Amino acid sequence: RRALKKQRQCYDQEFTNFVMKEARLLAEKREKSFGFEWHVDHIVPLNSKSVCGLHVWANFELLPSEVNRKKSNKYWPDMPE
Repeated sequence: RRALKKQRQCYDQEFTNFVMKEARLLAEKREKSFGFEWHVDHIVPLNSKSVCGLHVWANFELLPSEVNRKKSNKYWPDMPE
């Protein structure tokens, strides 16, 4: 997984790292506020049968852990059929 993530990094790695750190902090705050776990997720999966997304700031989203587990690496919004 780490190797795949490293291969899919972009030119703006410093900003991507900043956004990821902020997203993780927001996930912690939401966990304290709502009482359940949140995950920082890739909107387009890094590795699936139909697509390989990028580990870039624009491909992050914050989801409740239960939703993220159901999504797995098989789905992203507006996924072509």
